[in-house]
Amino acid sequence: MMKKFNLAALSVAILGSFSATAAADLYSVQQLETPANFRTWIPRDLNDQGMLALLSRLPLDTDIDLTKLAASTLSAAGIPSDVDLSSYELSSSQYDSLISLLQDNVSANLQNPRYGSNAATTYDGQTSRFISPLDQQVGFNRVASSSIDTQFHGLNNSNVFVGSTSSAYTELAHTYNPPAVGDTQPAAEQLTFHQREFTSRALWFNGSSYQLYTPPETAVLGGESVMFDINDNNVAVGAVSVAISPAAQEGIDACQEADPATSFNPFYACVWNLWFARQNTVAPNLSVNFLQPLSISTNQSIYDMNAAKWQLDSNGQVISVQQWGTLMDRTGEDDREDFSSYAFAINNNDIAVGQSWTYYDNGRDDFIGNPANRVKKPVVFIADEVKSINDNADYIWGSARDINDDNIAIGFMLKNIQGYIRYVGFSYDVDTEAFSEIKSFFNGSSIIPNAINNNGIIVGSAEIDSSLQVTRRRVGFVYDLNNAAAGLVNLNDAVGCDSNLFIVSADAINSQGEILATALEEVAVVNEAGESINQIFTRSIKLSPISGGEINSCDAEEQIIERQGAATGLFGGIAMLLISGLITIRRRWTI
Repeated sequence: MMKKFNLAALSVAILGSFSATAAADLYSVQQLETPANFRTWIPRDLNDQGMLALLSRLPLDTDIDLTKLAASTLSAAGIPSDVDLSSYELSSSQYDSLISLLQDNVSANLQNPRYGSNAATTYDGQTSRFISPLDQQVGFNRVASSSIDTQFHGLNNSNVFVGSTSSAYTELAHTYNPPAVGDTQPAAEQLTFHQREFTSRALWFNGSSYQLYTPPETAVLGGESVMFDINDNNVAVGAVSVAISPAAQEGIDACQEADPATSFNPFYACVWNLWFARQNTVAPNLSVNFLQPLSISTNQSIYDMNAAKWQLDSNGQVISVQQWGTLMDRTGEDDREDFSSYAFAINNNDIAVGQSWTYYDNGRDDFIGNPANRVKKPVVFIADEVKSINDNADYIWGSARDINDDNIAIGFMLKNIQGYIRYVGFSYDVDTEAFSEIKSFFNGSSIIPNAINNNGIIVGSAEIDSSLQVTRRRVGFVYDLNNAAAGLVNLNDAVGCDSNLFIVSADAINSQGEILATALEEVAVVNEAGESINQIFTRSIKLSPISGGEINSCDAEEQIIERQGAATGLFGGIAMLLISGLITIRRRWTI
C-alpha cells in the first residue's frame, strides 16, 4: 500500500508576522511563497522582466510505498522493523527523513523505488508553474510520485528557460542465483531494480513548448547533457558527454564480463553504481590542515564532458553546436578518470565562462603530496579557445560563475590563507586580462560571488564569522565594482530591522538591481503530538532597490541583538546542511 505523509497533520506558524513587502533602507523585501506541496524553493535566476527561475525541492505529497524499501532505508528513517508496512502511518519527521534519503543523488540502492526531488519552476511574480515535459507536465500541479528530476538553471530576457531533465525510472527484473553453500544450492531470487533511458538531457523551454538535446556519447546509461545559461541571441551554453573515461571503461568491461546469472547486480545496476560513486566523489588533494578537512565535491561522471555552445532559433531548433575541450589534455597512464570542461554562463557578446579540469601549476607534481595534481580552474571560452583566467600557483582550485556584457567575469578560487584553504572571490576583465581579488569582510573570510549585472554590481555569499571553527556563518552580499572602496554590503544590514529572515546567499541580479536571494527562517511547528517545536526553513526572497536608501542602523538596539541572536541560532547542523547543499544545487553548480 502507498503511504504518504498527511499534510493536514502539520500546522505551521511563522515566528513574528512578516509582510509580503517589508520596509527596508536599501532594499524592500518580497518573500516568495513556497508551493504548498514542496519543502522549499531554491533561487536560480531572474531576468529584466521580473520572470524567475526557481527549483522546487523535496515534495511533501509523494506516495512512498514502504513495502518496497530496503530494510536499511526504513531503519535510517526510524521506522520499526516489526510494524505492518502496508498500514503504517509515517510521522512528519519520518517522511522528511525518507524523502531526503530517497533523493536520486543520495540513494545508492537501485532496489529502492526512485522518487524525483527537484521540479523546475517558473514564477512571474504571481503564479508558479511546474515544468516536467517528460511527465507531460506544464502546469500548476506537480505530478506526484514522479521519478523524474527537472531543473532550470538560467533564462534570458525573452523568457526562455534552460536546464536539464532526467528520464523516468522503470522497474528492471533480475534473477539472482546465490552461490552454493556446500552441497546445497539456494533457490533463485527474483529481484527488482530500477533503470532509466538516460541520466540527463539539456532542456529548452519557452513557456509553451520544449526541446531536448542529445549528447554525442549515449552508449552507456544514455549519456548526459545540460544547459546552464542562455543569452538574448538564443545562444545557450552547458556541457555534453563525449566519451567514456578510461577508468570507467575498465569498470564497464568488468560489469559486462560478469556472469548475469550469478551476479547480484544486473549489468545496468553495476554500471550505474560506477556513475553514482563518481557523482559523490570529493577532491582528495585540498586539505592542508587537519583542523579543516575540506570537502569539495568534484561532480564527476563516467563520461568525459565537453563545454558546449548551441546556437538556436526562436523555436529552440539547433542551428549549430560548438564544443570546447579542457585547458590541458589528460596526462599519461596514471590519470584515467573523467577529464571535463563546463560552460556556466554566457553574455550577449557570446563569450562564455566556466570551469575546466587541468593540473595544478601546469602539472607540477609535488603539491600537497598528490602526484596527480588534478584540479578545476576558472576559464573563459571565446571563439575556439579555452583560456585560463589565472595561472598563479597561489590559487589551487576555482570556477568562473558569471560574465556581463562589459566582458567582466566573476568567480572564486581557493587559496591558502594563514594555513587554511579559503574561497577567494575575483573579477576578471576578458578584454584587458586584468585579474582582481574581491576583498571579503575580513582576511580569511571565504567569499563566493554568484552573479554580476551590466552595471558592475556583484552578488554572492561570504563568511562573517571569524572563528577558526569549520562551520562559519554566511551572509548574502552586494558589491559595486565601480565603488570598490565601499566594500561588501551585508544584505542583512540593507533590509528592515523587523525582518525575521536571515539572508545567507544572494544568487542572481538583473539590470534593474533586483536580487534573488536565499534566506533562513526559524518557524514554530506544531507536530502530530500537539507540541510546538522550532524548525529552520529556507526561503526564496526578491530584493528591490530603494532610491536614496542607506545601510540601516536599527533604531532599537534590542532588534539588532534579536537579529544577531537568531542568525547564530540558525546556523546549527541543519542550517549548514542546507547551505552546503545550496552551493552544489544552486544555479551555478560549479564547485
